[in-house]
Amino acid sequence: MNLTGKKRRGLGTVAAVAFLGLATAACTEVKDTLDGANESVSSIFDDETPLPSGEQDALVDSAALNALYDEGLRLRDSGAEEEALVRFREAAMRGHGPAAYELGEAYNTGSGVEQDLNEGAKWINAAATRGEPRAQYVLGSAYYAGDDVEQDFIRAARYLTDSAEQGYAPAQYLLAECYANGRGVTKNLSWAARWYGKAAEQGHTEGAFSYGVVQAAGLGVPENMVAGYSWLSVADQQGHATAKDIRAAIANNMSAEELERGKAGAAAFEAVGDSVFADKPTVMFVQHSLNQLGFNAGVVDGLMGPRTRGAIGAFLSSVGAEGDAAVTPELVQRLFESQQNTA
Repeated sequence: MNLTGKKRRGLGTVAAVAFLGLATAACTEVKDTLDGANESVSSIFDDETPLPSGEQDALVDSAALNALYDEGLRLRDSGAEEEALVRFREAAMRGHGPAAYELGEAYNTGSGVEQDLNEGAKWINAAATRGEPRAQYVLGSAYYAGDDVEQDFIRAARYLTDSAEQGYAPAQYLLAECYANGRGVTKNLSWAARWYGKAAEQGHTEGAFSYGVVQAAGLGVPENMVAGYSWLSVADQQGHATAKDIRAAIANNMSAEELERGKAGAAAFEAVGDSVFADKPTVMFVQHSLNQLGFNAGVVDGLMGPRTRGAIGAFLSSVGAEGDAAVTPELVQRLFESQQNTA
């Protein structure tokens, strides 16, 4: 397969094949220990498993439960797995989501306790219901792949959205896959690019690869070979198997100056500790969406300049909404819905 065509249009079939092939690696982290994970929490808890007794009790008890959980982590890290599980179980029985997740994982893997996949599934479900993003990802990825449950893309997207919105990078990547391929959701390449970017910013290898591909190919964002090269380089540095090949393909269509900027971008990359809402991929989504709607936000670069703020203000005025010219969850939701309505 070779590259032909005009400069900056040379990614061609390579990009299409790479993009369509992203899903093959999407579920490498899917747990294979979720037998029965499609059962509802109400049906899998027995009468001896107490649930949180009320919002006020949860508020009063939260500090104690967090202390139990932290002590469990410390004990586990020191090798005292059985003692750690005592803490996790006590906190989980009283409604602590992260402790329920750790307890479920222990049963799934047989760490410090006899392996019991049904018990593991029960506690993973409980953790997801309590808002634990890791558990929501486990269930979402299982439904995405049909791993020991009936494949259900709609349910997968719901779990993945809940997890991704809390900043969990693996869920952000797989949610992007849902939107890139229209699995359980309306296909939306701009929204997919945003979630790939959020995962990439946190150091997620597949996210960095996918973000590099969509930027270089102009899929959901304006074509940007330099940014594509940078992200593919980041993915390659993190050990991605095919990033180097795609990077080499686009390098043939870049000038020496562009290559230097691409290399510099990769060299400057530092993964963020946790996701923030108005990060660069989100600002880029806003800029691109506004430009598509006829509000001139300028270059789609992820930087909040006066032109972007002016476009946000003009858009808000056009829909009769009040608010500062800033990237907020409300603004992003409005732009997302405008895209979905015209899809």
